[in-house]
Parts: sequence; C-alpha cells; structure tokens
Amino acid sequence: MLIRQGIVVTHRATARLDIRVRGETITEIAPEIAPEQDEEVVEASERLVLPGFIDSHVHFRDPGAPQKEDFFTGTLAALAGGVTTVLDMPNTQPPTDSRAHLVQKAAHVATKAVVDYGFYFGATDTNIEEAASVAGEVAAMKLYMGSSTGTLLVTEFSPIYRHFTTFPLDKPIAVHAEDEQSLKYFGGMGLQDHNQARPPLSAQIALSRAIAIAEKTGRRLHVAHTTTWRELELIQEARSKGVRVTCEVTPLHLFMTEEDQHRLRNFGKVNPPLRSRDDREALWRYFDDIDTIGTDHAPHTREEKDQPYSQAPSGMPGVQTMLPLLLNAASSGRVKLEEVVKRCVTNPIQIFGLKDKGTLEIGKDADIVLIDPNHEYVLADDQMLSKCGWTPFAGTKIKGQIQQVYLRGNLAYNQGNCLSTAGSGKAIRYSK
Repeated sequence: MLIRQGIVVTHRATARLDIRVRGETITEIAPEIAPEQDEEVVEASERLVLPGFIDSHVHFRDPGAPQKEDFFTGTLAALAGGVTTVLDMPNTQPPTDSRAHLVQKAAHVATKAVVDYGFYFGATDTNIEEAASVAGEVAAMKLYMGSSTGTLLVTEFSPIYRHFTTFPLDKPIAVHAEDEQSLKYFGGMGLQDHNQARPPLSAQIALSRAIAIAEKTGRRLHVAHTTTWRELELIQEARSKGVRVTCEVTPLHLFMTEEDQHRLRNFGKVNPPLRSRDDREALWRYFDDIDTIGTDHAPHTREEKDQPYSQAPSGMPGVQTMLPLLLNAASSGRVKLEEVVKRCVTNPIQIFGLKDKGTLEIGKDADIVLIDPNHEYVLADDQMLSKCGWTPFAGTKIKGQIQQVYLRGNLAYNQGNCLSTAGSGKAIRYSK
C-alpha cells in the first residue's frame, strides 16, 4: 500500500510525504515514491497523516463491570478516535494484582480487542516481590496513594518504599497522587463540590511524598492525571535535582474546569476533580513540561451517575474524543500538532517501552490515521461507541474529522465504520 502526498505529522516536523506499507510495517518514507504494479494507492493530498495515537491511561472495566464497558466496546471507541494502542489500568474485578490475575485478564480480553493493548500491574501492600517478577510483561506498575474506583490502595510508607526499591528502577511506577488521610478529612465534611471534597492540597501532599521517595531510591516515577499548578511546580523542581519523573495530563483537565463539574453535576465527577480556571490555564502554561496526554477513560452508566452525589461513581469516558479535542486546540493555534504527537505517541513509546510502535517510522507498525483537517462537526452522545453512550463534551464543535485508521497496515476504520473484528488487536511487546 502506498499513501501518497499526505501532510505527514510527526513529533519532529510536518511535511508532504509518501508512505509505503508492506504487511504490517512501514517500509519506505520519501517525498515521492513511484507506485508499483498493482499496488494499492491511497491519495491523501488534502489530508493530515498522523501516527496512531497511544492512550496510556484507560479503564475498560473488563473483567468485572460489563454494564459500563468491555474490551470490545472500549477498543471500538478507541479506534473511532484514532487511538491504535491502549494501556489498561489494573482496578478491574478482580484487580490485576497477581500473575494469575494478569494471565486471566490477558486471556479474557484477547478475543475482544480491536486495537493493540497492554496492561498496568496494580500495587498492593503485600505483592512487592510478585510485582517485580512480572515487570517485563506489563507497561508499568500503578500505585494508588488515595482511594478511587476499585479496591487498590497503598498508603503506608513501608510498602510504598519497598515497591519503589524492588520494582525495576528503569520501569515506571505510575502514581495516583492523592493523599488518603486528607481525602478522608475533607470528604468527611459532607461537601458537595468535588474540587473541595478532594482539594489540590491532597494532590500536593501525595506528590511531594512520591517524589521524595523516588529521589531517594533513584527510580522512574510517572505522575498520572496531573491537575494543578502546584503539582507542576513540584515536578519542575524535582527534575532540576535529577529526579526521574514524568507526568501526564488528561483532556478532561485541559479543556474543562470545576465550573463544568457544577454544570454536569455527577456526570462531571472525576478523581482527581476538575480544577479551577487558574489550574487549567497552568496546564497550558506549563505544557512544555507535560510528557503524556492520556484520557483516564473511565465510563459509568447514566443510571450510576444519576444517583445522589455521595453514591455516584467518579469518572468520565474520553478515549474517542481525545484526538478530536486536540485537533481543535491545534486548529485554534493553542498547540502545534507536532507537540500533540510528541505527547500522544513519541513519549508514551519511550516511557513505557513499546517495542514495535513508532511515529511513522520505517520498520515500525503501520498505525496510521488520515484526517480531513477542514471538516467541521459537533460531538454528540449518539456518536460514542463506548458502552456508556455519553460524553461530557457533547455539543462541542470540532474542526478536523478522522476518516481512516490503519492498524498495523490493515484498514480498521473507514468513514464512520469499524471494519476490524473482535480479537484483531494484539498484546504489545516491551523493549524493557
């Protein structure tokens, strides 16, 4: 297959190029490539050509909560959103906290996925040695310092420190950095405002602790869903001292604030919460210091969200809307597409050691997204392929439409139709 004269965007530059694909791999990239006899030619002269995005933070609820999502519907939504690789979190039922549960989950989802996938391993107080033994089979460890969806939680110093020293130092530990004691304190006040019930102070306390332990142990630390200016300052300060820390933000926190949570009520409830306008603007101001953008795709049904505030679960879907929202930001001049690719493809590959993935590179998987940059439309709930069937961004006008998505050289999505069959996604390989 030859994709001809597309506007090719990588983390380095944008240029009009031809891309040749043989089998599942990109084999040639040049300003002009002559078609071979009987070669399929895809004309892309008016379109953007992007690498398939990597969503390094999803909760597909599988196994354990099929009413919210499963790996088939979750990966369908990913595919429609130009995401060709996902890394799934461990807070399922049962949690991915042992080798047996990891093997069970891998077998369970292998027949469902329509994009490529990997897993996080969940830290507990007692699985220190077992976590280290499976490190080469997962993208990272996830350590919850504060309660969120599911039962995974590690709050005591001893197991945190032991995980930080025992898990391979060059393999990332991703932390959910909210301090459990402060969450209990503020949550016990009966506050109905989520940003007050789980305030920025909780994030600051937990992150300070995680950074201090990472500095002492010399390990790699990845901060999930960074939301506040103070967290970003702590990360900057840590890096200046040589601490190996990377950080993620979500589209939810880049594009929404606590005002949206008040408007959406429980449908805008997420952990950590939507923050103030000042905190949101700080994420853009410190954008150069942000390493990855991951959605924290966390679907819940309408019925679950319609419960009273204290009972309604936290989390919003997002895997299908990340790329459209970032196309909007690029078209408005807020960010360059090259910078988006860096945070949604290049950096996740490096941080999590994704062996076969690349940013439109010879020898790497042919994960390719073709986009009409001028097509405008409005996001709507009925467009969402997630089983939950809604998006907090309904009504948002988008400029730039995903037209085709190729997964390892195979046309997987075409003009609104998912062509891949369940099980066509593969487990990713790790380089470290």
